[in-house]
Amino acid sequence: MRRVIMIGLMIAFLGGCTTSTFLIAKENDTRAYRFGSTSKRLKRILCESGDFKRVLRDAEIPEHLKPQFYEYVCTESVSKEKVVSLYQFLTPDERKSLKRAFVKHGYTVNYVPC
Repeated sequence: MRRVIMIGLMIAFLGGCTTSTFLIAKENDTRAYRFGSTSKRLKRILCESGDFKRVLRDAEIPEHLKPQFYEYVCTESVSKEKVVSLYQFLTPDERKSLKRAFVKHGYTVNYVPC
């Protein structure tokens, strides 16, 4: 019985440890999106506008990660899991820098517009 309880607790604990990124919304937009989402609309907002290239240019994150972020957000290789994985490798300061770069280019971070 104890073993069943322990396994159940481990599953609950590990299931609750899902990683994620942060919310972004373009100024004056009524929707927020999780960074890394596979939303076609988010891809249009970030990629077709060129905003994401500017965000990456200004973010103080390792240079070798920038093309990977771009690939998994803006190309046919879109992958929420890979974006989350790359994001998890960033230091806290690099994560803050990425968020600041979004703000600099007209995005709100971790705010859901009404």
